[in-house]
Amino acid sequence: MSRLDDRVALVTGAARGVGAQVASTLAQAGARVVLADILIPEGEQVASELEGEATFQALDVTKEDEWAAAVDAILTRHGRIDVLVNNAAVLHLGTVENTPPEVFRRVLEVNTVGPYLGTRAVLPTMKAQGNGSIVHISSIDGLVGMNGVCAYSASKFGVRGLAKSTALELGRAGIRVNSVCAAGGNPEMYGPWMEKMISFLDQTQHYQENRGIPGGASLEHIGQAVLYLASDASAGVTGIDLPVDGGATAGKWIEGFNSL
Repeated sequence: MSRLDDRVALVTGAARGVGAQVASTLAQAGARVVLADILIPEGEQVASELEGEATFQALDVTKEDEWAAAVDAILTRHGRIDVLVNNAAVLHLGTVENTPPEVFRRVLEVNTVGPYLGTRAVLPTMKAQGNGSIVHISSIDGLVGMNGVCAYSASKFGVRGLAKSTALELGRAGIRVNSVCAAGGNPEMYGPWMEKMISFLDQTQHYQENRGIPGGASLEHIGQAVLYLASDASAGVTGIDLPVDGGATAGKWIEGFNSL
């Protein structure tokens, strides 16, 4: 059974969507959870509604000084950090021609540099403890390419590379680093593009349905995958990419072949 009794978990981007679900899942498993986000009222509200011990910490993951302040505050309150879930992310949809350099850099800054800064921030305490689990939330777009997501895909491929390199660097210190690659997440992230996406909704639906398990990954399934990697159930696991994608990256599904 995956349990985190009395362990301290820091989850970024936890004010909504995947982050809020991950925080809830870890809290239900017994962890003392710190929810971090730039969305302060929303994050405080989510923390107040979780079962168990949950607190909120304001954090811009692109700011090294804010990471240092957040870690200091957590250590003052709890004395340790056992789990870091790097979930905070931004999305941009657009071809390479329609993605300005400043937008590309911003996506990388949040989605890839943020987890790098977070990893560095928790290392001293995890090394002193002799154990720890770092989980990066990557994406199906970090496993396979797709048109129109060049910035997001680059950032999510990047965080997987960060995980693999640091898994090799930190394993002997008792620290495991893994990635969850989800085919799903917070629908609110698509808000700015929804009006255009409605015009080809049938194509996006087909994309999601052409899988071993049709549809997108639920927030609950993503949360359970993170719990597995955060807990002792995965004690021998490091440097992996765990797809939560209904088999989307396993290959193609052709209905007619099931009748042969």
